[in-house]
Amino acid sequence: MSLEDELRAVGRSAVVPPVDGDLTAAVLSRVAGLPVRKRLRDRWRAFVAGFLVLVAGAALTPPVRATVAEWLQIGGVQAQPVGEGPSAAPPPPTVSGRLSVEEAARVAGFTPRLPAALGAPSGMQASRGFVAASWDGLRLEQFQSGISPLYVKKYYDRLERVPEIDGFWFSTPHELVLVDERVVRIAGPTLVWERAGVTYRLEGADKARAVELAAGTF
Repeated sequence: MSLEDELRAVGRSAVVPPVDGDLTAAVLSRVAGLPVRKRLRDRWRAFVAGFLVLVAGAALTPPVRATVAEWLQIGGVQAQPVGEGPSAAPPPPTVSGRLSVEEAARVAGFTPRLPAALGAPSGMQASRGFVAASWDGLRLEQFQSGISPLYVKKYYDRLERVPEIDGFWFSTPHELVLVDERVVRIAGPTLVWERAGVTYRLEGADKARAVELAAGTF
């Protein structure tokens, strides 16, 4: 049996009873007793723990689900809690490119979606699998979600789930880091959500405005 088949078998056989108290400790306790071969137990224990938390989180109330998501991947963004973070952030950088939506789609390999309320962006640029657009004080990035994240957001405040768009609000300034550990910049409050295999991050608006714009992204 291949490693992939073994993981699928573990997923099908996992039983997640109701949990009281600390969810993380309970999940790790369950994982310790799973009847898997030593190779899986040593190499994939953390993976299975995350999988079981995800299964359990699907049935939890929204506040608890938000806690679970603090250390899980959100589309192409990995949220990583840290002890402390920056106290302030500069405005999001403007996009200097002047691509049309059609041109950006050809370069990126997918058609970007833009908030209808904002009209045409002042700048748009693209690379394979990635599009960035900006308006006055606002920046919207969108990129195809893969198995591995593109960004790591090192935040130090609690995430807030936004059920209207099934997204998450990063309420405080935080480091925006590429997965190869290069720090891109300090980002301000940001809304992150995923739709149809594409991850979106909108920066530069307050929470209410960001949610409104995300809901109107077509």
